[in-house]
Parts: sequence; C-alpha cells; structure tokens
Amino acid sequence: MDTNARGSVPGAQAGERAPELDAFMDELRKLRTRAGEPSFRKMAAKSGAVSHATLHLTVTGRRLQPWETVREFVRACDGDEEEWHARWQGVQLVLSAEREPEPAPARSRWRSKRVLVPLALVLVAAIAAVVVVLLPGGEDASEPPHPGDSSKFVADVTIPDETVVKPGTQFVKVWELKNTGTVDWKKRYLRRTDLPVAPGACRTPERIPVNDTAPQGNVQVTVTVGTPPTAPADCKVFWKMVDEQDREVFPGNRPIYFSVLVRP
Repeated sequence: MDTNARGSVPGAQAGERAPELDAFMDELRKLRTRAGEPSFRKMAAKSGAVSHATLHLTVTGRRLQPWETVREFVRACDGDEEEWHARWQGVQLVLSAEREPEPAPARSRWRSKRVLVPLALVLVAAIAAVVVVLLPGGEDASEPPHPGDSSKFVADVTIPDETVVKPGTQFVKVWELKNTGTVDWKKRYLRRTDLPVAPGACRTPERIPVNDTAPQGNVQVTVTVGTPPTAPADCKVFWKMVDEQDREVFPGNRPIYFSVLVRP
C-alpha cells in the first residue's frame, strides 16, 4: 500500500469530510486530550520531523494525512503506533475504494464482474475494520482494565502550578489522590507521558510508585524534579497511573501534572 496516498472526500459536498475520516480525526483528538492537550508547537518540537501546522491539519484538514504525518501525531501523544497504523489503513482503504472511477463499459460481462467482485470484498473488509476499531461495541479503549476502579485528584500538596523555580536545582512535588472505586490499589505507579524526555525539560524518574491504597482512602505521591540548567523555561509534565503490567488504569481520565516556571 502506498502510505503517501491521501484520502479525499468522496461522495461529499465541497468542504465536507467523509464520515469515516471524521470519526478517525475525532479519535485522534481524544488521544491528544488524554495526553494532556499539548500544544501543536510542543508536539512538533517533540516530533522533530513535522511542523505544528502539519500536525494541526491531521485533525482539521479535509483529507487523510499520510501515515508518516499521523505517526508523528501519535508519537507526540504517546499513542500505540501499531494500533493507530491499523486504524489509518482501514480509513485509507475505505477512502481509496470510494475514489475508484466507474469501470469502463466492458466488452464482456465476465470481465466486469471480475473487477467488481474483488472491489466489493475490499469494501466489506475495510468497513468492518473501521467499525471494529472506531465505533462503540468493540473493546472500549477508555474503559479501565480493572472493573470498579476509579480515582479523584484531591490537591497539589506542594509546588502550586506556575511556581517560579531556579535553573539547575531540585524540588519535591507532592500530589494527593483518592481511591474512589472498589479496587485496592496495589503495585501502582505514575508514569510520565512525554517519554523520551526532550532536552531542556525538567528531569524526573520515568515512573514513581504509588503506595498501596484501599478503596475510599487517600494517598500522597511524591516525585523529585530536577530543573533544566538554563532559563527561562516552562516545565509542564503530565503523568498517568499504570499497574504493574504498565497498563494505563484510567485511560479516559485527564492526566495529573506539575507546571513550574524556570527563571534565573
């Protein structure tokens, strides 16, 4: 398959998108939301391969962007590249099939049928793939892996947002969380979402432990942060809770974060 092919808006009026493309872009927007709504400029800086304007087109344009562009969007939001490549292929296949021209009058009926039958099979397979991946009824990526699991952010115990800190120093950030579900938290961690860490960003461990917490209990989570050696810089680092198998336990929840201003 040509990964540089772009999907048009077949069968739609000018200015409209195909419903399959709309659904795909909506899922990409949800992925960005789960990553903490990073700006397109920050996503482009993390990617280093595409511009912020190109990334913006991935979720606002009238055409399906090439996989190389979508891949950079997914990487910048810490998405699963293999899963998203399958989604992209399904949408691209549907759009390409719909873009096929009407077959020329055939010299014989059997030649026409040989063209139309494989095309029909391609369409059925592509639509089925999109339905499985994008529509409700399949596995819901926003459902927690542990039924009954739930959490609530309580407070920033230390270092309120937009605190000014010195370059080349360390500080200790503490959050308080509440286990609002019916599942014991055991062997849980907060995992940093912007891995690998970009140069000039605040330094932290990749994962920090969450003490075992019973349902309806509160827990404080601590991380030691090293600020970049040069200023000015703005550090905003997002975290998602994972279990011992490194699965996000609340994929539909917004991440928690700290945000500091590094100034001389």
